Amino acid sequence: MTDVIWSPRASDDVENILYYIRTTSGRPLTAQRIGEEFVELAERVADSAYPGFRHPFAPPEWQYVRHKRWLIFFQRLRQGVEVMRVVDAARDLPRLFADSPDQP
Repeated sequence: MTDVIWSPRASDDVENILYYIRTTSGRPLTAQRIGEEFVELAERVADSAYPGFRHPFAPPEWQYVRHKRWLIFFQRLRQGVEVMRVVDAARDLPRLFADSPDQP
C-alpha cells in the first residue's frame, strides 16, 4: 500500500464535517460511515492512477476528487498522496482558497 498523509488542515476539515453530521444533524452512524469513505477514497487515489481534476482556484499542484457533496483536494507524492483539504463543494471556493493561510 502506498502512503496517504493527511495535512493538519485536511484533518481539521474532516473533524469539522464529521462533528456537524454527528452532533448537529444527530447522525452518528452516518458520520462514521462518511469518515470511513473519505479514508477509503484517499487510499484508492494513492494506490492507483485514480484520475484527479484540477480546480482553477486551488494551487496548481493540487488535484481533487469528488465524494458526494465534498471535494477532497490532494497532491501526489512519490509514494502516494497528501490530502490537503476536504471541503463542501457548495462553499465559496475562490474566497476559501484566497483566505487560506496554507496556500503557496
